[in-house]
Amino acid sequence: MSLIEKVCLYYREGKSDKLYEIHLTQEDDGFCVTGYNGRRGTKLVAQPKTPRSVPYRTARYIFDNLEATKLNHRKTPYHLASRETAVNINDTAHRNETSSKEVDMKPEAEPPHSYAAQFLDALEL
Repeated sequence: MSLIEKVCLYYREGKSDKLYEIHLTQEDDGFCVTGYNGRRGTKLVAQPKTPRSVPYRTARYIFDNLEATKLNHRKTPYHLASRETAVNINDTAHRNETSSKEVDMKPEAEPPHSYAAQFLDALEL
């Protein structure tokens, strides 16, 4: 099992001090999404969001939707504390093979997760 992406969220108001972590992990036959929640300073409780391994596209959708839901919650809107993304060794080797001219000419792409919080808040019922 290897960690693909991890997002840490927090909510602090009055006596409430909550943490929520979302992990996107790669299993042998697919990907899994797990949410961890609890009070700051205590052990976080795991809540699997995928009952079994799913394809990357499905796991990514669940991951982005869960993050957007927590960020746009009406009563307890969480705030982004940190985001960690694992670097794939094959991607690094491929980048090193490209020439500096090609890298300089290509514009930096937006991260694919940046759209999630803008459009998914309309899905709440």
